[in-house]
Amino acid sequence: MELILLEALRRVAIDMDERETGLLAGLADPKLAVAIAAIHQKPAHPWSVETLARLCGLSRSGFASRFSTIMGMGVIEYIQQWRMALARDALRSSASTVGEIALELGFQSSSAFSTAFSRIVGCSPKQFREGGPED
Repeated sequence: MELILLEALRRVAIDMDERETGLLAGLADPKLAVAIAAIHQKPAHPWSVETLARLCGLSRSGFASRFSTIMGMGVIEYIQQWRMALARDALRSSASTVGEIALELGFQSSSAFSTAFSRIVGCSPKQFREGGPED
């Protein structure tokens, strides 16, 4: 289902202004769309700039530059933001423990996940689940 959504968004994004940045702009770029789809399909995978660049058929520096120019943020930042969006959804809608969510998103421990979550979201996963800050 997610692939269908990504494809639909990519088609809409084709008509975008070249100066636009963000997810739709990234999906409109055939090379970046491959990386974005991979990140979304396997959020727990230990992605690196080099791995994603190779997947897209680009050099590491060329991919990193293209990604940040078009997406408006760096590759690793995007991966972190995507994982935290998934974490927020899981904390709101599932009965999974923080540790289970951490493992599902590729974190080695619930402590590492909690630290990253607190840094990016602004509160601990437990506080968020109890009604902490919304997006």
